[in-house]
Amino acid sequence: MDSILNSALEEICSQGQNGVTLPTLYTKLNPLLSSFNLDLSPGVKKAIWVRLLSVPTLQFQAHNVSYSPSDPSIQSFEDAQKLNLKVFAKEHLRDNFVGLYNVQSANANMSSPQRRALERLAIARTNGITQNQLGKEFGIEGKNLFYIVRNLECQGLIVRQSAVVRTKEASNEGDLKNSPCVITNIMYLYRYAKQLGSQQKIEITKEEQTIESIGNADENDTSGGGFYGKCVKEDVHVRDYVPAMKAVCDKLEAAADK
Repeated sequence: MDSILNSALEEICSQGQNGVTLPTLYTKLNPLLSSFNLDLSPGVKKAIWVRLLSVPTLQFQAHNVSYSPSDPSIQSFEDAQKLNLKVFAKEHLRDNFVGLYNVQSANANMSSPQRRALERLAIARTNGITQNQLGKEFGIEGKNLFYIVRNLECQGLIVRQSAVVRTKEASNEGDLKNSPCVITNIMYLYRYAKQLGSQQKIEITKEEQTIESIGNADENDTSGGGFYGKCVKEDVHVRDYVPAMKAVCDKLEAAADK
């Protein structure tokens, strides 16, 4: 149960000031529960909820009304769900989650855009977010954004890693065409940075799709493409070039022996 509780706290902290509802939290925890041969039965939900109520660094709110963990109206997860209760991490727990362990120093030296960037990267977690995308979301020009993220990087709070972006664009005929590759930086909170080998590279594959081609696809799996009738499916992965290089070397060695 400790590992499940830790995962629940991670989900809650990653949402920052937005908090998370119980149905959403349970859905996020479902893959982990499955690995323990557990399902989202009422008993499991109750056990998780009881543990969350005992965590002193959490807050509970519904419709801008705060509830004490001992409030009788939220002791059962069913009643909490009926209230559409949200669970929030207190500020110092959120600070710890993004790497700000010295809270007084953090509050004194952290600008609002820097804190927003940390909170956005917390939401992205292992997916990270490109510097360009972050600038678009915040409405900040590249040179100004560079100062913000560079400052966070120097403090050891975030990691910027080079990535190759491969985009397949949908033509008017519906076919996919490869666009030129682009080199960019993808950013992570320090705790979620990829540990790359010398011949490994982060690749971001973006595939433009028409609405008709994806049918009733889950909107959580796509991000808006910025124009009507199309969306972009994005996949972030680590590509290892060692196997391909080894295959080439083996062929050269075999040819030399002939």
